[in-house]
Amino acid sequence: MSTLAVTAVNIAANTATQAATAFALSTANRAISNVFDNRVFEGPKLESLHVQTSRDGAPMSRIYGRVRLAGQVIWASRLREIRTEEEVQSGKGGGPVQTNYSYFMNFAIGLCEGEILGVDRLWANGEPLATAGLTFRVYKGTADQMPDPIISAIEGENVPAFRNTAYIVFEDFPLDGFGARLPQINAEVIRVPPSHGQAAKLESLVKSVNLLPGSGEFAYAAQTVEETPEPGVTRPINMNNLSGQADILLALDQLEDQLPKCRHVSIITAWFGTDLRCGTCEIRPGVECRDRIIPNGQWQVGTDRRGQAYLVSSDVEGRPHFGGTPSDTSLKQAISALKQRGFAVTLYPFLLMDIPDGPTPFPWRGRIGSRDGTEGHAGITDQVEQFFDGANGYRHFILHYAKLAQAAGGVDGFILGSEMRGLTTLRGPRVAGKSTYPAVSKFVSLASELRNFLGSQTTLTYAADWSEYFGHHPQDGSGDVSFHLDPLWASPDISAVGIDAYFPLSDWRGGAHLDEDFAESVYSVAYLQSQIEGGEGYDYFYASQSDRGAQNRTPITDGGEGKPWVFRYKDVRNWWSEPHYDRVGGAEVAEPTAWQPQSKPILFTEIGCPAVHFGANQPNVFFDAKSSESQLPYFSNGGRDDLIQRRYLEALISYWDDPANNPISTEYAGRMVETGQMSVWAWDARPFPDFPAREDVWSDGTNWQRGHWLSGRLGLVPLADIVRDIAAQSGLINIDTSELNGLVQGYHLDRPMSARAALSILSELYSFSLAERAGTVSFFSLGQGAVQALIADDLIPDSQGPITRHYPDPQEILRDVRLHFIDSGADYQLGLASARDRASETERVLDIQAPVVMDKSFANYLCDTLLPRFERQSESVRFSLSPQKVSAEVGDHITLPETEGVWRIDTLDGRNVQARRALQAPLLANSGGTPGEAAPVFYPGAPVPIALDLPAPFTGLAVGALYDPFRETVIESAGQRTELFQPLRLGALLTDIPPGPTAYFDRASGFEVLMAGGGLSRKSEEAVLAGANRFAVETQNGWDILQAADITLIGPNHYRCDTVLRGVGSEGFSRNGVASGARIVWLDGGVNMLAVNPDYIGETLSLTALAAGRQSEPSEFVYKGSHLKPLSPVQLNAKRDDGTLLLTWIRRSRLEADSWQGEVPLGETQERYLVRLWNGETLVEVAEVSQPAFHSMAADVTHFDVAQGSDLVGWGTFAKFIISAP
Repeated sequence: MSTLAVTAVNIAANTATQAATAFALSTANRAISNVFDNRVFEGPKLESLHVQTSRDGAPMSRIYGRVRLAGQVIWASRLREIRTEEEVQSGKGGGPVQTNYSYFMNFAIGLCEGEILGVDRLWANGEPLATAGLTFRVYKGTADQMPDPIISAIEGENVPAFRNTAYIVFEDFPLDGFGARLPQINAEVIRVPPSHGQAAKLESLVKSVNLLPGSGEFAYAAQTVEETPEPGVTRPINMNNLSGQADILLALDQLEDQLPKCRHVSIITAWFGTDLRCGTCEIRPGVECRDRIIPNGQWQVGTDRRGQAYLVSSDVEGRPHFGGTPSDTSLKQAISALKQRGFAVTLYPFLLMDIPDGPTPFPWRGRIGSRDGTEGHAGITDQVEQFFDGANGYRHFILHYAKLAQAAGGVDGFILGSEMRGLTTLRGPRVAGKSTYPAVSKFVSLASELRNFLGSQTTLTYAADWSEYFGHHPQDGSGDVSFHLDPLWASPDISAVGIDAYFPLSDWRGGAHLDEDFAESVYSVAYLQSQIEGGEGYDYFYASQSDRGAQNRTPITDGGEGKPWVFRYKDVRNWWSEPHYDRVGGAEVAEPTAWQPQSKPILFTEIGCPAVHFGANQPNVFFDAKSSESQLPYFSNGGRDDLIQRRYLEALISYWDDPANNPISTEYAGRMVETGQMSVWAWDARPFPDFPAREDVWSDGTNWQRGHWLSGRLGLVPLADIVRDIAAQSGLINIDTSELNGLVQGYHLDRPMSARAALSILSELYSFSLAERAGTVSFFSLGQGAVQALIADDLIPDSQGPITRHYPDPQEILRDVRLHFIDSGADYQLGLASARDRASETERVLDIQAPVVMDKSFANYLCDTLLPRFERQSESVRFSLSPQKVSAEVGDHITLPETEGVWRIDTLDGRNVQARRALQAPLLANSGGTPGEAAPVFYPGAPVPIALDLPAPFTGLAVGALYDPFRETVIESAGQRTELFQPLRLGALLTDIPPGPTAYFDRASGFEVLMAGGGLSRKSEEAVLAGANRFAVETQNGWDILQAADITLIGPNHYRCDTVLRGVGSEGFSRNGVASGARIVWLDGGVNMLAVNPDYIGETLSLTALAAGRQSEPSEFVYKGSHLKPLSPVQLNAKRDDGTLLLTWIRRSRLEADSWQGEVPLGETQERYLVRLWNGETLVEVAEVSQPAFHSMAADVTHFDVAQGSDLVGWGTFAKFIISAP
């Protein structure tokens, strides 16, 4: 039984073997053993490592669903070596030449047998592999695939095409990051089995999708848009995946792979409505925030820029409730990207109601109406006029996108509005006794305007709600019936009738109910299809919620007119093919409406079903905690259910795909329903699994679980499809899986094996069995189906009575179940789940190793069900049926007289029956997993170079780079370059630096600084004097150097600096104080010197930084050579002697001036000073001297200043001396 093992602790080995055999042949496995070849019984193995191999004759995997595979190297070329040389800069005049080698290889990785949908993610040596910039081709294993061109070019013409084998070819794969060796390549492969003559699967049915999210400022941008929330931090707004490309491009790759028949995309783009009262509602494009900094492109929609656009509402944490309106540029890029891939494109402007407060927060746009809903009210027409034609009205909104479509080179379709049921049913004054609908008239006029922009080739329609398209039946007792949208449908500018067709296709509920006579479960496609032109909204309706609860169904009839289709919202056939007559007071008017029967096709502009329990009962609803519209379908328990979504769509699409159900029009060349544009809601431009996993990026990720999204659910394989494929592989074709429910995320068969071996592990985990019925092998899920009640007369008693009951040996009862599985939420690593019966007195353990992909929560659920399941199945009854009871079959659920519980017939030998305890309910295995925590996205943004013209004792131009996360960075300027291995530590003063002394420690004052990156700490005063804890602070006079001995962390990135030392080796500009907000740089790391030629002093230089393959924009600055500027003289003095003023000073030096022995070095090519004598503000005398003294005969001198000169930078900083009055 596969790798299913039962071990018994402290029990003899033979006992354990007997137990294992008993379990292996229990229930379903016994049935499987009886049907399938059992010569090979070793099942699929669960591998702990994804190891790539290359062995002749090695078996190829067969997979179902999503599985991570290592594959096998099936071809490789020789290494290709590229040699490059570059000159290593070393000061002036260049330096030695360095030779670099890079290596590349072409190779092919075989994945699995059979045709696949595609490959989603790749890993190299266990790490996610960014595919941007790589050249690779995925061959999907088709029967007609051709040889790869690079293999043919290298090996010659006679090379295999590896048909019916999926594989990847990498061309010129760079090996430098992998030690010049071929890395271990893993691939997330998606495969669904062939149909084997059964109905088409969802993956091959969908031909059109609606593209979300509709909101998100750059969600549709095909080029990566960066924002810089702070200097040196670059974040890609629209690249939140590991492929290295924009989100939408990866999402479209997934769309093309997983829905190969889809060739039409309807792009949703949203503006925001502000009020449900049409007369006061403004419609505007919105932004998420005001302060976003985007270096390479700004947000703009029409004439609205970020500063004046509508700001969407936000929650208590400041997160916007919606993404902003997609920028015009990004929307054009999306249209272009879709066209380049061969998709037909419809543009779908969408209205979101951003009303966070009041009794109906975030309502549906279909609730927009009037302040006064009375028919014919004088103000209604004016209010509708304001809604459409106001400055921020609906017309402005729609015409903007018509112009954008024109600027984008045209679109194939355009939707001028959708589901505005409350607006379109507003009634103006009656004309000739009939109601008028001013909003419909406005839509007709708008359609005429749009046609002028869009041209005759664009399909133009309105997407009416399923409860709106067919007419207005006011519930006011008047008996009126108005085909109120007919003026729009009949307009020559409208190409088709658009319907958002969320028709209910089931009326299912727990327990006994009327529809259970039609099908074993709600997942029956035949049952769902019977409700498309039948059931609720066609045959009957519920007059109240109490009627719905009791299933009191009121038939839909039409009294004397005999046209019940008028009241059937599901009866699109008769609505489309019949003339329409309005009714006044219940009586038809004489003339039909403008609608011409069969004149235009029907477009299902939206179809869909939420992935929630009983979703087909009410497919139009959704769950969103913030919205007043949020609700669960009727009678739903709220659990996630991907299978009902799949079955609903399969039923609806395949029904209308069938020509027998979709008539040809007599008025145009086409069928009633244009199936090529049945647009499923929805596909997302945010790729799976990043959406919904990255909740820090997208706040609506939790809604995905039970929402309408298809993204991330395709590739989930119905259990019935797996069983059918495995059976077909074994030669068994005549099977029935209609009663087999459940979805499997992934299943990995690592080598060829018997059907018995492949199915046994699935039958144990997913709780199904089989029986031969009338020559057909029927598979069925345990725990479902009707229950027959047998009475005493149905049984033949023997000597022990009519029923013999067998109880399990207490020593055979399980204590523990341990399930080893492939964890979809942890990048397909091994997972372990377990359950324990703490009341059990045995030590018997069931250890299951299953190569089945699931998430942790489902694995825990399976373990919790396995314990009671095995315990129940170990109890059985035996009895014999009387000749009168001939309808019993294997798998039937029964109750027995004077025997509690429900039993399932296990074997039927003539009239002798063995039955086991039935499961109380079927296993809930109808949904996929929840994506785990997404791996961090490494995005190599561009570094920001910073030039610091620092004073002496620095010996060049100080440079650094802001870059987070930091990578080795090369900075270049003026022909020089340097490499940085730490980021520049740039911060800001949070408090003023108060004035204070220079050249000795100031213990009385300090300052606070904000500086990210950590690392600042207390140092001894000796260490500070030796150069520790140096800062450069920007003052009004330039950069100054100061230090601090005592540094304390007082908050996140917030430090207090005390015991301050100012002006050591610098001018001490900070002695006069520095205002808060000034820039401050920690100089203990991240700063290098560039030896810039002094000839550049005074010129504008360009500084660039290169890191991780990204180069910064040039940063320009004027080079002053501050480190070459002479320091100001000290010890200034002035003496008067017989009318002569003697001025003296002592020079300082930039170079090696710490010595106490002798005079400090000059540091300049010549000694010279500029002396200025002042009388107040009046300059009295100026002199240039070559020694540190000057004699002047000037009188009335109040002060003088002096500066040392440099041949390179001119005069240094002046020192000032106040002359005492004589």
